[in-house]
Amino acid sequence: MPTLKIEVEDLAPGMYVTELDRAWLDTPFPTQGFPINGDKDLAELRSLCKFVYIDPERAAPALKGTNRRKSAGPEALMAESATVHTDALAMEQEMASAKEAHSKVTAAIQEYLEAARLGKKVDLPSIERSIATLVSSILRNPDAMMWLLRFKKHGDYLYSHAVNSSILGAAFGRHLGLPKRDLEHLALGAALFDAGKTKLPKELLEKPGRLTAEEFELVKGHVQNGAQLLQKSGELPGPVLELIEAHHERFNGSGYPHGLSGGKIPLFGRMIAIVDCYDAITTDRPYARAISGHEAIRRLYDWRDSDFQDELVEQFIQTLGVYPTGTLVELSTGEVGIIISQNRIRRLRPRVMVVLDTNKVSYDAAPIVDLLEETKDKDGNPLDIVATLEPGSYGVRPDEFYL
Repeated sequence: MPTLKIEVEDLAPGMYVTELDRAWLDTPFPTQGFPINGDKDLAELRSLCKFVYIDPERAAPALKGTNRRKSAGPEALMAESATVHTDALAMEQEMASAKEAHSKVTAAIQEYLEAARLGKKVDLPSIERSIATLVSSILRNPDAMMWLLRFKKHGDYLYSHAVNSSILGAAFGRHLGLPKRDLEHLALGAALFDAGKTKLPKELLEKPGRLTAEEFELVKGHVQNGAQLLQKSGELPGPVLELIEAHHERFNGSGYPHGLSGGKIPLFGRMIAIVDCYDAITTDRPYARAISGHEAIRRLYDWRDSDFQDELVEQFIQTLGVYPTGTLVELSTGEVGIIISQNRIRRLRPRVMVVLDTNKVSYDAAPIVDLLEETKDKDGNPLDIVATLEPGSYGVRPDEFYL
């Protein structure tokens, strides 16, 4: 994507900003880029940055220029034909369809894993149909599916991880502006990437302690075993097989099975490696307790440019929101709420279901506060999120508020 470095003092309304001189997490701006719409945007940019990168081709016609450079930042990851996907429905309107799509994909993945475990032929077309339904829901509004991901109970870790990773993969690709077919490849690959684990002993997968060197070698074999299993089951698109084979590769070359590094790892493999890690560490496993989504984001940020590509980590964090759906938070009023959906224009201003009042007493009917619209409390003071809380704080467990 062609971009031009420009000092903030030289910015003008109508220019299209693609990259900043600082991490996107330190600002209220969306990473997919934005047009400068007026003096407010100019003032915010000038207060935060010394320079930014703009895309002359996406500027207002009168501002288009000819100087270009190849961006090395997040925008370079997006295709020139990237689509800015917009929400077709509100989260509440999409919830019923999301539940149906979630149930279908869960049943299909459960059936597929059981068939793989028993050595039977895997019904790939059935999985592909359910994945297409899931992706359609995420395209309309990803927040409904992200809520279900956080709170709908699955049971067995292997298939719940497959379902969650499919959702996260599709949402990640949507955020990057990828076309629907690519989102289906991402979601399908994420659903299938652990097929090889069905051939491992259950006691090994559920071992509570550290694996021995020999046991770890057995586990690592699930990548190639899964790829071989799926190749026998029917034709899979090339990008899906590449993803499956690369989801344990690491950006610094420390992964397996081939020790690939940097750009030698297919893009979908680099993306799903982040997805795989995030869902694993936010889920209870036999050998580790789940951590909060907010803490998982902090860890991913620490692992950028080592295990995972820096730009992709930032894009994934923006997919989730700084405060992921389902996070328990405290507002500046002292009220306690649960993040129920994201504002994709201002990631630090999500929608919150407020469950406790300023005295930490439950509301009879939990009000919904959109922090993008409601910037002041009833006394005229700034209304903000001031802290994230661990599930169970003040007796509140977000999963009890399943919509």
